[in-house]
Amino acid sequence: MTGKRVKYVVGFLCLVLMAACVPQQAARKSLRKNCLECHEDMRRTFFSGVVHSPVKEEKCGACHLPHGLIGGTYLRQNLPDLCFPCHREFAKAKDKASVHEPVKKGRCDACHEVHNGAFPGLLKAERQDSCFLCHERKTIMKANIHAPVEKGCETCHDSHASDYPALLLKGKDETCISCHQVDAGAFIAAHRGYPVKTGCTLCHSPHSADGPGLIKQVVHQPMLKGRCDVCHQVNASGNIVLKGSPGDLCVSCHKEDIKKNIHQPYGKRECLECHAAHASEFQDMLVTAPETVCLKCHQQGQDKKAVSAHTPAEKGECLSCHYGHGSQVKSLLKADPKTLCFQCHARADFVTGPVVHDPAGKGECLDCHTAHQSAQRVLLVRKEGDVCLSCHKKTRDEMGLYSLHRPFANGECSRCHQPHQGKEMSLLKKKKAGGELCLGCHQGLARADSGMALHAPFAEGDCFGCHEPHASDFIFNLKEKPGQLCLKCHSEVKTKLNRQTVKHEPVERLNCGACHRAHGSVHKEFLLKGQPTLCLICHAEKAKYWKSGVAHDPASKNCSLCHDPHASSNPAILKTTAGRLCAGCHDEDKEGFLKAHQGIKPGREACLGCHDPHGGPDKSLLYPVSHAPFEQGNCRPCHPGRAQ
Repeated sequence: MTGKRVKYVVGFLCLVLMAACVPQQAARKSLRKNCLECHEDMRRTFFSGVVHSPVKEEKCGACHLPHGLIGGTYLRQNLPDLCFPCHREFAKAKDKASVHEPVKKGRCDACHEVHNGAFPGLLKAERQDSCFLCHERKTIMKANIHAPVEKGCETCHDSHASDYPALLLKGKDETCISCHQVDAGAFIAAHRGYPVKTGCTLCHSPHSADGPGLIKQVVHQPMLKGRCDVCHQVNASGNIVLKGSPGDLCVSCHKEDIKKNIHQPYGKRECLECHAAHASEFQDMLVTAPETVCLKCHQQGQDKKAVSAHTPAEKGECLSCHYGHGSQVKSLLKADPKTLCFQCHARADFVTGPVVHDPAGKGECLDCHTAHQSAQRVLLVRKEGDVCLSCHKKTRDEMGLYSLHRPFANGECSRCHQPHQGKEMSLLKKKKAGGELCLGCHQGLARADSGMALHAPFAEGDCFGCHEPHASDFIFNLKEKPGQLCLKCHSEVKTKLNRQTVKHEPVERLNCGACHRAHGSVHKEFLLKGQPTLCLICHAEKAKYWKSGVAHDPASKNCSLCHDPHASSNPAILKTTAGRLCAGCHDEDKEGFLKAHQGIKPGREACLGCHDPHGGPDKSLLYPVSHAPFEQGNCRPCHPGRAQ
């Protein structure tokens, strides 16, 4: 037994060793197909031209997650983190002094194709053209082009990030003198004998220019005339220095124009805060484009969270409204605010209508609007409602009333009113007449059923005859308590209520809306529902025999045949006494009537003693519980002389 056990153990160990020798990677590979085995179309698309290394090696999983049966393109990480495991040298690019904008945003795919491309480095275009996908060609490729630009941007610039400004491979001056021999006679002669060694871009464009020598577009007059000595001299050490402070030198030629309001840098003679000293690519020798020069100090109009921004402020066109140095008007404005706005905004659109909003007519635009940007729509200084109610104080007091028109409650005054000028009184956007203004929103009321009868004020569009436009102490912005409002027109009902003693409960409470629709109805008298359905909403017990018994015909047709809907001097607001009502249909002298009553003529007001006026268990409409002799047809025990 011992020998056999040894053999079994040895055999088992051999099997384990053999299993251990099988390559695990090979076993795993057999369980998963290569991506391109299914996506053969991608092989044809992505294997031409310059191919990204992971694609060439068919390592789709280096960037993508497998998706199984559910299709989709799933990256292992978002850009740019996806690229950094292979391109480690760019991982710290964002920490350098200047970073290419696509790199800063992590958008490697802005310049590079991700799978394959026609150009080296997987660029989306030829190296030079790749830059012009974002950078405007005409500003860089003018008539006279700097030789390195012809060779390619990477002659001077790093394409991702740099420790120097403007993505330069070296400092500005070092970049220039790496090609230009500053000690050469020709160089010194070109600079009028001055020992220029730095500050090349103060005068020259680094890329191209329309004039000779790559001189910038707008040139300071002394420099243009070769009169550098107006401002400069060479000291004993051979260095170029100014003859005085920059501000003093400027005003020696440019006489100060002292205005009531002075731009702070101009007042301090800090001319070089805004202007270049030698030459510039921009008007008035500004150091940067007019759209950006002011934004170095002033950020108005640039808040991306602002709801609205004045277009000139948003575009940096500050000089559309302001002077750069000084003005007789506050805030360096080019004109009085009352007229300045109308230089762009046509006066005819704001202040020439039949009805003009007072601030607009006086040109007091800044009472309602801010000049640059706002957290509100259309540059309002505050929420629309708050702006309007700051002047319309009587209307503001209406905010405390019980019922508020929704636009008024929301401060949306411009839903109904024009803010500047209009044709209608109160600057209403549409006419009050015919309900034109109100029905612009209350369209559901306008879509009346073809068979609907309309209440006269509504039919005439006289909405303000019943409703207040802003607010009221009564429901639906009514001018008075609902019933009192109705009685102002329906005087006949008011007279009846004053004279009669028995009143319908809703009428007594002046709750006309319990039975009537205010605007119109498909039912007579503008009732909410037809008869008798309307009455049964409150008086359901009157129909208790209508399903399992017999309904009194008038009751099942129209309650108003017997009852006055408003008031009466009779019980149950009957139109007349009960007996007279019954006699109007039932002739007690007829044979059939006498036979049914066993030859006895009941008293005129005795009908309701035996009959239910609305319905009963059978056609007799008798009450279900009867006096025993009466039930047997024997009247004599109570009525002597009467026949049995």
